[in-house]
Amino acid sequence: MFHIDKTLLNPNISITIRFTPILYDWLKKVSKRENISLNQTVLQCCKNSMEMDMEDDDVISEKKGAEKKKR
Repeated sequence: MFHIDKTLLNPNISITIRFTPILYDWLKKVSKRENISLNQTVLQCCKNSMEMDMEDDDVISEKKGAEKKKR
């Protein structure tokens, strides 16, 4: 289940994205299940990926810092 982030409401940048049929069907299914628009589903997926990427960056930075201390 998604937690809907209020900061994602009222987006104002319009772009075109092409999805594969499998991904599109999954997004529509999630949208229906969560009772949110397809656009909100895509935004939430992007936000979740962004947060995971930022966490990965933090882990990498911590490892680099630990390696510098060893030297």
